[in-house]
Amino acid sequence: MSNDNNHPRRIIIKKVHGAHDDEHGGQWKIAYADFVTAMMAFFLIMWLLSSTTEAQRAGIANFFTSANAVDMPAGTGMLEGGRSVLTAGEAPRERTDPTSAVEAQPEQDGGVPVQNTEAQTNTGAAAIQNPIERQRFEAMKAEVERMMNSMTGELREFAQNISVEITAEGLRLQLTDRDGAPMFNPGAVEPSPRLARILSVVGGVLATLPNEVVLAGHTDAQPSGRPGYSNWELSVDRANNARRALERAGLGANRIFRVEGKAASEPLVAELPNDPSNRRIVITVLRTGVVAAARAAARRNTPTARAQ
Repeated sequence: MSNDNNHPRRIIIKKVHGAHDDEHGGQWKIAYADFVTAMMAFFLIMWLLSSTTEAQRAGIANFFTSANAVDMPAGTGMLEGGRSVLTAGEAPRERTDPTSAVEAQPEQDGGVPVQNTEAQTNTGAAAIQNPIERQRFEAMKAEVERMMNSMTGELREFAQNISVEITAEGLRLQLTDRDGAPMFNPGAVEPSPRLARILSVVGGVLATLPNEVVLAGHTDAQPSGRPGYSNWELSVDRANNARRALERAGLGANRIFRVEGKAASEPLVAELPNDPSNRRIVITVLRTGVVAAARAAARRNTPTARAQ
């Protein structure tokens, strides 16, 4: 017999594979990456909705729905140290010369600019050229109005005592007396419990903005009833106590630009000088341009500047 019969025969099987379809080889990876990106965006949106306030959501919405992309300034966001779209760092100063802005206003003797209140009210938000700052004010106005109007709003029961509007100077909140709901007891300088509660809520909202604040106290035309203590002293003492309440609520002391007492010189209802609504505290969140103009005017009126 042949020697080959002593060894097992090897069987070789050849499998022929069909041509590989290169056209669909890696596209699943692209589809999967798109899916993961979409899920990441979805969870990011859910997180934003759960961790932001109504004012912050309004600010974000305004940022992405600007009517004119040219109005959005370049380089004003978190890359410049801002904490969010709503409070994107320090608002850029208006691109105008503060000195020329002051000189464009009529002046009294001594060079102090006179503010045209009627013109400022008519221009309103249109006068605020800085879009980031305008969005901040609109968002804060929306937040205060939500607190006043929603069923669970913290300011709902005080809605009749509060008005909020955007003016040429900035955002103005007026906290006014109503019959049976006074902000201060007659002749008193300490806020009533009603006003203390309002200031506590408003102070928390103001703390989210970087702009400086002016407080003004107003009275009606009735005398204070205390010898040697006029409505001028009464109004400024009330404004100062309102300032202290706002600071306790979180407003930084360095944000206070001015505290004023105006007595009955600027009644809200001029034809009724003793109307309760004339007794009020006015809080104005100032535009950066207004602050810059006021400081430029102060520098021009110093003895050193006059000597030059």
